[in-house]
Amino acid sequence: MLKFFLILFYVFIPWYAFADDICSKYKFDTDINVNNITKYNPVIKSSKENLVGKLGYIEYQTEYTAEFLLIPIKVKNGYCVSLRSIDININVPEFTINIDKRLKPNTCAYDIVLSHEQDHMNANKKVITENINDIKIAVKNAADSVEPVFISNINESEDIQQKIHEKINSYKSVKDIKQKIKSNINNIDTEIDTRGDSFEIWKCKDFYKEMKKFGDTITID
Repeated sequence: MLKFFLILFYVFIPWYAFADDICSKYKFDTDINVNNITKYNPVIKSSKENLVGKLGYIEYQTEYTAEFLLIPIKVKNGYCVSLRSIDININVPEFTINIDKRLKPNTCAYDIVLSHEQDHMNANKKVITENINDIKIAVKNAADSVEPVFISNINESEDIQQKIHEKINSYKSVKDIKQKIKSNINNIDTEIDTRGDSFEIWKCKDFYKEMKKFGDTITID
């Protein structure tokens, strides 16, 4: 969701002071703020049916939302619209941990699966936190490429903010940092999934006695 803030800031300057590049002089040093607002409180669910081939998995979707502050400066025959600040909010609205219904809470096997999935959640938090400054730098680089735009009608400002959003999103440094974060999370997730938790869970005697009759190939994602 994009939130658009418009502050009317009129600066009246004599018409003869302008050249063709009238708006270039009104470019701000854009302020960039990055906030990780995820609470990281997982919703834990027991699946309604057996999870074939795996005992648990985690669901989440990372959201990046941007709030732009655009300043329309009154000039002859219109306005110069300049980008003043960008607030980036990073949020995962809900982490959902799904656990096979055959595992009972507070048992050895259940606790191993729950801990495994919580480690995935903490991996996401760790990578995001470690890259906050790089996100800020990436968005700053993109913002520096945005030049003030001349409009003849103040109602055109909303079109401008959409175009700025598209330009920021498609800027190489922004795409690169998103890919870096995704890659880092995937790498840590792979380490978690291959460290041997599926072996540890078979050490749980109650789990072994219960699950051996199913003959499943058991993994934890």
